[in-house]
Amino acid sequence: MTLAQLKALAKRGESESLEFKASTANLNAGMQTACAFLNSEHGGTIIFGIKDNGQIIGQEVSDKTRKEIATEFNRIEPYAKIDVKYVQITDDRQAIVMLVKPGEKAPYSYDGRSYIRNQSTTGRMAKEEYIYLYNQNNQTLWESLTNNTCKLSDLDRSRIKDIVRMAIYERRLPESASKGNISDILEKLGLIVDGKLTNAAVILFCKNEDKQFIQANMKLARFRGVDKTSFIDTKNFKSNAFDLYDKAMDFLAFCLPVAARIEPGNPIRVEEPAIPYKVLREAVTNALVHRDYSHRGGSIDVAVYDDRVNISNIGALPKGVLLNQLSKEHRSIQRNPLIANVFYLCGKIEKWGRGTIDMIEDCKKVGNPVPIYEEIGGSFSITLPLKKPMHTIIYEEPQKVDPSTLTERQREIIDVLQQEPLKASQIMKKISIKVLDRTIQRELTKLKNMGLIKSEGKTKTTVWSLN
Repeated sequence: MTLAQLKALAKRGESESLEFKASTANLNAGMQTACAFLNSEHGGTIIFGIKDNGQIIGQEVSDKTRKEIATEFNRIEPYAKIDVKYVQITDDRQAIVMLVKPGEKAPYSYDGRSYIRNQSTTGRMAKEEYIYLYNQNNQTLWESLTNNTCKLSDLDRSRIKDIVRMAIYERRLPESASKGNISDILEKLGLIVDGKLTNAAVILFCKNEDKQFIQANMKLARFRGVDKTSFIDTKNFKSNAFDLYDKAMDFLAFCLPVAARIEPGNPIRVEEPAIPYKVLREAVTNALVHRDYSHRGGSIDVAVYDDRVNISNIGALPKGVLLNQLSKEHRSIQRNPLIANVFYLCGKIEKWGRGTIDMIEDCKKVGNPVPIYEEIGGSFSITLPLKKPMHTIIYEEPQKVDPSTLTERQREIIDVLQQEPLKASQIMKKISIKVLDRTIQRELTKLKNMGLIKSEGKTKTTVWSLN
């Protein structure tokens, strides 16, 4: 690195991938940042000899300085190679530049602790993020393990046969697949290894709730309004992935409004759901296929608000896929390839790597706002805004009226209406207390406001009856 290049970096200022330290007196903090760069997607550069404001001051570099740096490198685990460059500032002062590439064996730790980069700051890595990175780089995927107590008899055989039939219909399995027994089918799908069911087989098909993993959990909720202050309905299920898929889709179909219209020349009513079913299907499938099942906590959450639907799952984006890539062509990296493959075979995944793009296009076709993709605290979230907010209808039971508070005339009106519905003029003739027309109208209105009677029709044709 030349002095000109160093000045250009100093002018840029600190960022997510660039940090300045005045000297190696801050070597410990600098190494924490190096650890964070190793754990990141893009790596970064640390420069000793530049102040936070970008002023280049350099420092004296001795053999002791070089040995201290080498000693600190040895405190990073697992071993990582970090390039160090020395740039001459003046005759007796140099800047020390550490070029850190993203590591291939994340998570890395420095002095027993792991770090991550957030904007231009370095912080401790959360336990959930550490576990996620570890599992991402562990050659043995959780879904391919056989550390479960499930047996063939615990699986939903009819569901497996349905999946095979759908896969044959989609031309993703040959006709001969329908002739195999359950064990053969599962073995060909990689769901049986050495005679034992993989964890993926349990997640996909186990119907025995006692044998199902606790993380095969889904929460469904319909909230009143646009926040979580109060809810109208909530459900919680632990089951296999296909059962959870069906429950989520049924719940969304029940909660979301459907507009209907008749088009000229078409006698069949055209229905338009608030969110296209294809988009909902893709969002639910995405959550089930990409959930980090190695994480026992949390659940897949499906939340319906007046103005949006939010579907989230435990597990950030797979390593190598960035959030801003989801709206364009990107690599398809499955966290659970065995689970994803079964969903693909039966047609619930159309094309690898196209799901998030198709959701955007399908929303645009019907004039809906585009989906919002987010990573929040180790989870992935899809928000589907509605074109028009729903209006939550709140039903309130009428207040009970104490009969002793009614006047004699009001009680008599109720007595005559118990026999049959009547017009106001007919009620006036039947009650013993003679009143004016405007008086009877006033009494009828009072009783209606109390919730005791109701009216149908308008003006002179209005008919009154008990509520």
